[in-house]
Amino acid sequence: MIQSNPQKTACVEEYKKDTMQVNPSERLWGGEIRALNPAKIVTAWQILVDPLMIIAGQNYVSTMVRDKSFELQGKALQTIRGNRRLTRAKMADAVSSLKPTDEESRVTAAILYILHGVQTVCFDIEKKSVWFEPQDLREWSSKKATVWLDARCERMLDWSASTSPDFGKWLDEREEEGWSIPWPVADGTFEELKTRIATRSLTVRALSFGDKVKKDDYARVLGKAEAIEHLLLE
Repeated sequence: MIQSNPQKTACVEEYKKDTMQVNPSERLWGGEIRALNPAKIVTAWQILVDPLMIIAGQNYVSTMVRDKSFELQGKALQTIRGNRRLTRAKMADAVSSLKPTDEESRVTAAILYILHGVQTVCFDIEKKSVWFEPQDLREWSSKKATVWLDARCERMLDWSASTSPDFGKWLDEREEEGWSIPWPVADGTFEELKTRIATRSLTVRALSFGDKVKKDDYARVLGKAEAIEHLLLE
């Protein structure tokens, strides 16, 4: 029977995430929406790197998230030192939390970026807000893996079967829709900021009409301009 099978010499096609069409779902900004259970960044990260997470049962998913969370926590506690934002207590609580708060999600995102170079885009459609890791958009890289997920960590966007959006263009579109974008603030003395502003022919205005333009206004305008310049080159 086996010898007469015309497919006996055929090889099983290599299992690849970008060729899967499992339970097609709703899309947002071109990305396929996937539910996250457990609802945490580590789950999204594992879906990003492990294609089995998409088709496996909940037991496999929960086990992988638990194991990877434990592994990430241990590595973070051993490796990340002297960071005021990432104290040992904060890192331990954030990664192990079953229902992470917004701050705990930010801490976990920072750990993923430091240890694995994974960037994060966390968006809130209702509040029209977004935060990133790295926090400074001037450090953003289109070459690095990026986790896109909602503020509750209940859904992520998966572009494995398509092309992720131009991040600079995406930010511009959200800002036009009235979203709050945390642009970086430039460093330097008042005179340095003025010089750098002048080379770009930028106009600086105070946030409130009628107020005197201050150093903070220069830093705000320049920081955004530098971020946009950087993203255009990505």
